Amino acid sequence: MRLLHVFIGVCFALSLLGVANAQEEIRRFAVEVEVERDGDILVKETIAVNVEGRDVRRGIFREFPAYYLDEETGGRLPYRYDVLSIRKDGRREPYDRETNGNAVMIRIGDPDRFLDHREHVYEIRYRVKNQIRYFDTYDEFYWNVTGNYWLFPIQNASVSIIFPPGADIVGTDAFTGGLGETGRNASYQRQGNAHEFTTIEPLGRRQGFTVSVRIEKGLIDPPSLADQGWLWWARNGSLTALIMSFLGLLGFYYRGFDRVGRDPVKGPVFPQYEPPEGYSPAAAHHIYHRGFNSHDGLISSLMMLASTGQMRIDVDPDDKKKTTLIKADHAVVDRVSPEVADLFEDLFSDGGTLKLGEKYDADFTKAYTRFRKQISDKYGSAYFKWNPLYVIMGGSLTVLVLIFAIVQHSFWSLWHTLGVLALIGLNGLFMYLMPAPTRKGQTIRTHLEGFRLYMEKAEKLQLNSVDVGSDAPPPMTIERYEKFLPYAVALGVEKPWTKHFERLIPEEAENYNPSWTNMSARTFGSIGGMTESMVSGMSSGVSSSMPQSSSSSGGGGGGFSGGGGGGGGGGGW
Repeated sequence: MRLLHVFIGVCFALSLLGVANAQEEIRRFAVEVEVERDGDILVKETIAVNVEGRDVRRGIFREFPAYYLDEETGGRLPYRYDVLSIRKDGRREPYDRETNGNAVMIRIGDPDRFLDHREHVYEIRYRVKNQIRYFDTYDEFYWNVTGNYWLFPIQNASVSIIFPPGADIVGTDAFTGGLGETGRNASYQRQGNAHEFTTIEPLGRRQGFTVSVRIEKGLIDPPSLADQGWLWWARNGSLTALIMSFLGLLGFYYRGFDRVGRDPVKGPVFPQYEPPEGYSPAAAHHIYHRGFNSHDGLISSLMMLASTGQMRIDVDPDDKKKTTLIKADHAVVDRVSPEVADLFEDLFSDGGTLKLGEKYDADFTKAYTRFRKQISDKYGSAYFKWNPLYVIMGGSLTVLVLIFAIVQHSFWSLWHTLGVLALIGLNGLFMYLMPAPTRKGQTIRTHLEGFRLYMEKAEKLQLNSVDVGSDAPPPMTIERYEKFLPYAVALGVEKPWTKHFERLIPEEAENYNPSWTNMSARTFGSIGGMTESMVSGMSSGVSSSMPQSSSSSGGGGGGFSGGGGGGGGGGGW
């Protein structure tokens, strides 16, 4: 009785040891390939997998390469797979297909069902287009039977290749081992039209089995016109799309430009000695620059209010980036434009003093934002048309074409890069050309160009050489300089305008000490130094009082295992 108990215990222990040592593996990987006369192949893979519930729980997945090397161009071409059927243990099995990078994955199994722990046999049938390699003296079928990326060992692998009747064999090869290795642990035999290869030793994880059969030319038809067309498009579709899109987009943009982007007829630009009547410096700035350019529209308005006695601008002598705006005791703003009057009231709504450049000021930001909106609304669409629809449509089309070109390309060349740059450049060009002034905007802008020309070239116009009241330019005076200084800032010519003042009436310029600011010409050595310091200081103060943005940094007789068509690998899930 004791011996019986010992015997039973040993048997039980051995059975447990056998269960513990059981591994998930592919016991049989049998492939049947039927080569058709048009170069397509029909493949049936029979994969017997031992399931232990570790890596394989619900099913297996089979991965195929999504692309193969184009030997003519050195690029890559997409495989064209057509999955015909998938079965498990003789019955149809659900599966999903997805493409991930360079792999086409077939995930086989039901996510709601677990597999029994035993051997399960999977059958995968699929068609692949154009898998014959054409050489001068022979044609070749070169196929990676198992793939080199299986997560399980393969105890036995075999492949049977059937050609159409009349195939004359030139040579055969078989390779085993890891990717790139040239092991030859496989046997070959011919059974009628079938050419059978079988591994002699098991394949380890990430080892594969590749075969090559070379036949006389003439049995397999050359690629059809449809296949040649597909091949041409696969190689050249990306560049073709770039070229055709450029030409089509050019025509689209030019037609749009011809309809809405051409500027109205512009008259000659002559020096104008006064700004357009009824237009504030901020309005002149917005119309001339077709929008706001930095903070000059605001600064010019503040200087106009100060130079006309409505407020005072004091710059901190110790920190030129800090500016204080002080409201005049008896300020009257009824002679300025409504938007400037609103700005004045908003700036001093909480008192008679406003400091810029110390910290973020929500009230100032609100006032400035409202001022910009008022100017943009009043001097926007009536003076200038952005015509954004054409640019948006063209830009959207460009993005789609670029995505297609990147996804479609089999290889990338200098011409592809030039095509991308040409499309981007075309969009940039018409983003600049498509906006156009209205007739009213063109008239006012032409006047502003003449006025700007006058302030920029005042000295050459010999302002002091004529009498007041004549048709010639009026002479320079302190009052005239101060009146037009805000416009000079708005139009970006304050430096030449100030230099003309200093050269034409040097004595007055040397003693210039305006009452609307604590700065003077003597303090800075010149009016130019004073004005430049005031404008730059106010610009810094305005920027500091606004919200700050944040940023962060931070074949042919040769070959190897894994060569040819087919391949991939798989695992469990």
